Amino acid sequence: MNANIQFSFFMRFIHMKYVFFTAFLFLLSCDKNSVERNPYLYEARFDQSINLALPAFDNLNYQGGSLYWPNGGLKGLLLFNLSGTIMAWEASCPNHAPNSCSTVQISGVTASCSCEDFQYSLATGQPLTEGATYSLLFYKVQQNGTAVRIYN
Repeated sequence: MNANIQFSFFMRFIHMKYVFFTAFLFLLSCDKNSVERNPYLYEARFDQSINLALPAFDNLNYQGGSLYWPNGGLKGLLLFNLSGTIMAWEASCPNHAPNSCSTVQISGVTASCSCEDFQYSLATGQPLTEGATYSLLFYKVQQNGTAVRIYN
């Protein structure tokens, strides 16, 4: 009986040794990449609703249509119709601190910053100009018919 208890204890010890070794290997294999936040823009809290049936938003009813909306975000919102889906971007240039020239202007399917002439895609938010590090800040959008909610 005594030998049986010792053998059982030995087997538990070996089993625990493998469990700890596996857990140690698992922790070593975890990636330590962190999300790099934009140091220039903070995320403003807001909740805006628009109605696409109103004449002020008529341009957003067409694919590729865009509109600057001054309500919401830090310096307003850039709204873009991408194949029937409304995309919402922060209107402040993401590659420097907000200032008098950092509100981006819409030009077709791109947005450009007059401070450094950086250009961004309104479809993806990605910079189109070499030297621009950060993409446009994206905001959440919910669509229900002609009602569109933009929030963060």
